[in-house]
Amino acid sequence: MEKFLVCFFLLAVIVVLEVHATRESYQQQQKNGRRKLFVFGDSYVDTGNTPKFLANSWKEPYGITFPGKPSGRFSDGHILTDYIASFLGIGSPLPYQSWKSGGKSIQDGINFAHGGSGVFNTIYFQPNMTTQIDYFQQAIKQKIYSKQDLNSSIALVSLAGNDYATYLSQNGTLLVSG
Repeated sequence: MEKFLVCFFLLAVIVVLEVHATRESYQQQQKNGRRKLFVFGDSYVDTGNTPKFLANSWKEPYGITFPGKPSGRFSDGHILTDYIASFLGIGSPLPYQSWKSGGKSIQDGINFAHGGSGVFNTIYFQPNMTTQIDYFQQAIKQKIYSKQDLNSSIALVSLAGNDYATYLSQNGTLLVSG
């Protein structure tokens, strides 16, 4: 048990030092231009891409704590995307669907994540990782970001269990530990 605690403590110290060094690096990069955050994934990082008719994330109680009303986030409050954007000193990136339909500001990056998506096609029929990357490539082709923008940007990829759920539902298999 003592060895575990020592290893855990050392790992925690390394993580803290890495976060501190990373934050200083980002602060130096900020002098060269505004950083962008590009987000790919599922409901853990989706800030409003999943269509209103498909997701409960557009209904209360979601969003009551933040941003004050349902906004498509699969949480009552902040999600991982919001925390990472705050760490980087930028606003949470605009959902791709909002930018695509309204041409709104994308100064902080773009969020391509869709609740229910996965690496592969899932039972939720949301854009998978390949499609999300295709959306990103289309945005790059439109030259809305400079090379310097992309060089100082961060990509967040977050996928959880939708691929597993799809596999299990299609194969009728339950995984039992024991």
